[in-house]
Amino acid sequence: MAHEQTDRASGVGVAVDRLRNLVWERRLGISTRGVAAVDHPDAGHYAAMGYKSILRTLEALELVRGDVFVDIGCGKGRVLCCAARWPVTKVMGVDLSAEFCEAARQNARHARGLQTPIEVHTGLADEFDYAESSACFLFSPFGAETMRKVLAKIHTDRDGKPVRIAYANPAHQDAFVEQDWLEQYDFWDRRQRNDEHAVAYYRSL
Repeated sequence: MAHEQTDRASGVGVAVDRLRNLVWERRLGISTRGVAAVDHPDAGHYAAMGYKSILRTLEALELVRGDVFVDIGCGKGRVLCCAARWPVTKVMGVDLSAEFCEAARQNARHARGLQTPIEVHTGLADEFDYAESSACFLFSPFGAETMRKVLAKIHTDRDGKPVRIAYANPAHQDAFVEQDWLEQYDFWDRRQRNDEHAVAYYRSL
């Protein structure tokens, strides 16, 4: 009986989250749903993080006016459109899929309630210029090999300037542990927070 009640509650929770996501899509005037494969040997599949989790994560990053926010593996731009509701300096996304990037640009053009311009760049995350970035977000976009390259590129490009990173669904935290220039300052366990994904938070030393 207890298992049946848990399964039922879980099913209700999933339905509520789906409805919440649909409401946010209509509220913003964008379309970012769906699941799709990504044509790269070290890339994960495309899937959008739920709006409730995105907004919680962005709030935890404590974005301020001087921040430049970068979504690494931005997909169709759901996180970009949410982040651009904060009055930061700039919001940027990078993704290797030209199709996803075009969808992200279209969503950015049509999104309602934005306070900050959005730039979307097509290319590999480990070749992107992170010199301006002060707050970065990743939703498990690729494997450990690429993660190490991206973190090294952020470190080089920032050249000692501070940066904060939120890593959602953190499947490759070992790549972060190896970075002697980063420290983990918070971790959200999804079960404790009744959320869909865990999130690990890092900042430069």
